[in-house]
Amino acid sequence: MIIAFKKNVEGVLLACYELLDSPKSDLIYADTLEELKSKISFSGFEDDVRTLGFKPVTNCSDLATRILGRRKSRMFQRDPGVEKYIDLVLRHSSCNPVELVHFICSCAGNADQLYSGKSPTGKRFYNYMRDVTRAYQRLCMFARPDFVNGILTVEVDSPHHIGDMFCRWLAGKNPDLPVYVIENDIAWIGNGRYIGLENFTNVRSSFIQSLSFSREDDELDQLWDVYYDSQMIENRRNKRHAKQLQPKSSASVSEMSRRDRYKVERGIANCTLDEFNA
Repeated sequence: MIIAFKKNVEGVLLACYELLDSPKSDLIYADTLEELKSKISFSGFEDDVRTLGFKPVTNCSDLATRILGRRKSRMFQRDPGVEKYIDLVLRHSSCNPVELVHFICSCAGNADQLYSGKSPTGKRFYNYMRDVTRAYQRLCMFARPDFVNGILTVEVDSPHHIGDMFCRWLAGKNPDLPVYVIENDIAWIGNGRYIGLENFTNVRSSFIQSLSFSREDDELDQLWDVYYDSQMIENRRNKRHAKQLQPKSSASVSEMSRRDRYKVERGIANCTLDEFNA
């Protein structure tokens, strides 16, 4: 038998549950039903396939408890619960969902094994979870949206699939504005009700990029740069502290972060308030 599951938390948990009952089954995964049908057709085993995860699970928490039991302790106080752990691991660019299913089944009902790092596989998946968490936190700290035509817009640069997480966070911080988060070829839209769309959805980034936005805020950005530079006293600059606030590793998350880091490394341009008043 082939267990075909969707690459999400529900799909992974359902695949684990099914694999524990049928340990000799093969596993395949997909992001969409169309992709899954293509893989099944290629495999040639269309008659013996169990499809899982493409419909919402009623209670995912109960399913996780049945498979892994309840956690007895925490390696670190801020470690997420089982469902969030799986979600973060799946977002990692190097994650193989089939390996993740086999690893969860190997925990033999002990949820603490996900966090202990006692096996090489467990340590690797735990590091995946931590990598994605740090990448998301860097976006929240250093990505700076542009206010474009009444819409908060930011293009994120991360190796992991966290654009939707950041969009939800940014939309929650700005509930009175629509939000665009562009991640590669996908644009996530938060608070879409203000522009006649679903409250949270995604479209092709080419759709967003093809729109003609007015950029009156560019002049305001330039005025702010002139004012900031004119008020900066060079001999009072704390370069070490500035580098901690704008680390080089996070300078690529947005255009404004790149500009800030450039000032940290190269210093402030010479200018006066006369330029600001001109």
